[in-house]
Parts: sequence; C-alpha cells; structure tokens
Amino acid sequence: MEVLEVILLALAYTLSIIALFLELICYTRKIETLETIFFTISLLLLMVTISIANFWQLDKPVTKTHVLVLISMIFVGLATPLSIFPDRQISIKPVVKKILIGISALMIALTVTDYFFKLSAIIESSVYIYLFLSVACSMILIRKTKPIARVVHREKVARITTVVCLIILPITLFVDSFPEKIFRLDSENIRVGFTLPLFFIFLFVYKIKDDINRLSLFKSKNEIKSQNLKNYSFTKRELEVVHLIVKGNTYNQIAEQLFISMPTVKTHITNIYKKAKVNNKVELIHLLLH
Repeated sequence: MEVLEVILLALAYTLSIIALFLELICYTRKIETLETIFFTISLLLLMVTISIANFWQLDKPVTKTHVLVLISMIFVGLATPLSIFPDRQISIKPVVKKILIGISALMIALTVTDYFFKLSAIIESSVYIYLFLSVACSMILIRKTKPIARVVHREKVARITTVVCLIILPITLFVDSFPEKIFRLDSENIRVGFTLPLFFIFLFVYKIKDDINRLSLFKSKNEIKSQNLKNYSFTKRELEVVHLIVKGNTYNQIAEQLFISMPTVKTHITNIYKKAKVNNKVELIHLLLH
C-alpha cells in the first residue's frame, strides 16, 4: 500500500467510528434509524475487509480473503436502499424489504459456497453488478422522490452524493478492483485506491456535522417562546412533556420526572406530535424554537 493510501484509509476509519458513535447517541434520542446505523457498519466492514485483503495478499493468494470483500459488498448493497427508504416520502411495502434481504442472503450463500467449491466465476461478478444496481437505483430514488421534513436540510448534499455515486464509484470498482479479465476476479490484486477512502471521508464528515447539529438542538438552555405554544392546544401535562423533550430528556427521564408510566409518556408524545403535525423530536424542536 502507498503511504497516502494508508493515511486516507486511517482517516476514513477514524471518521467512520466517530460517525457510528454519534449515530448510536442519536438513536437513543429517537432521532436516528437502525437502517442508517446498519449502513455505516456495512461501509466500515467494507473498509476493513479490503484492508485485510490488501495486507494479506503481500504473501498470500488473493482468493483467501476475497470472499470477505464480496460479502461486505453485499451488505453495502443491502444497507444502501434500506437506509434511504425511511427518509423519503414514499410508501415501501414490507415485502420489498424482505425480497432485498432474501436476495442478499442468497448471494452470500452462493459466495461462500463458491469459495469452497469454485462453482462459477460469474458469481463473483454478480456481486459487483448487485452492488452497482443497488447503489444506482437508490441514488435514482433520491433524485426522483422528496425527502421527509427531518432530512430536508440534507437534500443538497444528498443530490451531490448521488452524482458521485453514479459516476465515480462505478469507475472506481472497475479501475481499482476489477481485473482485466472481467470474469476472473482472482487474477487481480485487491487495491484500496484513493477514490473509496476519499468518498468515505466526504460522507462521514458530513454525517458527523449533521449529527452534531441535531444533537445541539437538545441543549438544556433551549427555551420555547410562549407564543410558539399557543397554536397547538397542548394540555398542561403535554406542555410539561414538551419542555422536557426540548431539554433533551429521554422517555425514561420524562417518566421519572413527572412520576408517570412509560405508556403514558408515549401517549402524551403521540398526541403532541399529532397536534404539532410532526413525526419526531427534531421536527418538534425545530418547529417550537424557530
């Protein structure tokens, strides 16, 4: 590996771990989805497997580690659309997600079987095609649909990312990883390259910045102007819950401070969201503070 590749990869690793840590914090505050966390983990897994393959192939055949890279690519191919669905104004039937999971599971099974029995080189090529189609379709979905309220501010960057994914990533797969013989992936060394680490760095820097901004909304100093509360007909108890939400309290903390049960807290919050016509804490705080 070149020195610059190592530096870029190390930076990408660091940023991915920070991003994952912030996502977990956001998830505990009910402002992040498990799908997004799964997407970040899948990208981290892809970087790890490519790195392992790159170092391993110094004195080992590439086929010993290539299967790990292929499996991680399948995970990225699955996680990409799953992480996008919750952020778009579309209705996705559960069967669609089950089909995606089923296809991914089948491809993983075939990849592992091919590793031991060498069924067909086309199986390896199909992983690349699956990843490309998954990313391409997901990016087109972003271009053709509208975002939900809580991610509207990300739309400009999301559209830039779609262009990068649709143009640069396919080129990277062919130049950095794809061999001269398209259906003989084991004939070429796996390379980290520069494009993927740079793309990961761009993606994670923006994600970290966005998560920090979202978490900053939950500062205890946030005070709601009384005028902003008059239009929603909140009850006295609902007002108490609203103030605690804005100060960053979790459901458990609200229940403890108001001496009420968890189901009661959830009922109050559901009514609050319905009256304010929002879907989550971030939208509520934006609405009441701005």
